[in-house]
Amino acid sequence: MRKFLALCFMLILCAPAYSETRARFLFIGDIMVHDQQLDAARHKDGTCDFSASFRRITPIFSDSFLVGNLETVFAGTGKRLRYAGFPLFNTPDIFTENLSGDLGVDLLTLANNHIFDRGASGARRTAEVLASADIPCIGLGFGDIPSNDAIILDNGGIRAAFINHSYGSNEWPKSSDVHLNVISSSDIAQSMRRARALSSDVIIALFHWGNEYHHQPNIHQKRAADIAFNEGASLIVGTHPHVLQPVEVRISSDDKTRAVAWSLGNFVSFQRTLPRERSIVLAADFVKDDDGITRLAELSCVPLYVVAPGSKRTEVTYAGDNAEIIEALNFDGLSKSQLRNIRTIGHAVNEFLGARKDYDSYGFNILWNEESSDILPKSRRKTPR
Repeated sequence: MRKFLALCFMLILCAPAYSETRARFLFIGDIMVHDQQLDAARHKDGTCDFSASFRRITPIFSDSFLVGNLETVFAGTGKRLRYAGFPLFNTPDIFTENLSGDLGVDLLTLANNHIFDRGASGARRTAEVLASADIPCIGLGFGDIPSNDAIILDNGGIRAAFINHSYGSNEWPKSSDVHLNVISSSDIAQSMRRARALSSDVIIALFHWGNEYHHQPNIHQKRAADIAFNEGASLIVGTHPHVLQPVEVRISSDDKTRAVAWSLGNFVSFQRTLPRERSIVLAADFVKDDDGITRLAELSCVPLYVVAPGSKRTEVTYAGDNAEIIEALNFDGLSKSQLRNIRTIGHAVNEFLGARKDYDSYGFNILWNEESSDILPKSRRKTPR
């Protein structure tokens, strides 16, 4: 009996420990630079600095993997080119320092309706400027990068493949070497095949779609999402409407969980009409087990509000009510009435998304997690106003 117990004890000691790899991905909406933001960032000596826009929220993004939609271009100046906002965006290259240094962006999407604002050459130069700043981007095909390509990036041991498509573009330059990834059944399927060929752990589709200023997805969004899910995507994140749309979680009959955030709204802009100045940071946590199977484990969010303390400057501000996050952030200069208004806005955003009042380990409001997988996010109001 003693020998048997000793053998059992040795087997327990020698058994490999079960472990999981967990990685967290953060997503923000449209990154826009309007004329007012350009004026506020410009110094008397002609240089620009946009860091004031992000000074209140940078701790939220520390040590995170961040994905955003760049809805402007870096076309440079000269030959009748100048920096400008809507309707033909063109932003100084120095903005990449804020994207990289202040926010720590790991991936930017370029497949959107403003990527050809300054023609094919402006789109190409945008990709080149981002490459010089060591910021990966996706959504265009040119040179050695084919149309409908996928990119794979490692985040803490989980390899994520990303695809990026847009419904179209405001401008369509005549170019044989710069191509926009568009939303169509064949193009999405091609991108997904390339994503699967990269031997990724998870595939994330990033779509620029929907009706501007509408709070619900349209039929075209739903069809594109179904295609991406059927091709193997685990998460879909949308931009373009400039306002929030719901987050939907789908659990299949084989217990596979997929989710789509139909629109994240504007991350930063000078669109001041309600509710274009409110958005979220979406967090998606994926877990890979010892067998190499990766699953979506949790979705959470924090509400954001873009304040305009001056006539032109905009500052992205946390609108949630988590005490630890509030303690870590900068709210200097905001009055008590402004802070109350910001919290009211954050409450409206969470109500619209159906976010829970409890938090994840980072202080984000939980939208869904596998511990209570039967509780799905459900909007408790028609708009986030």
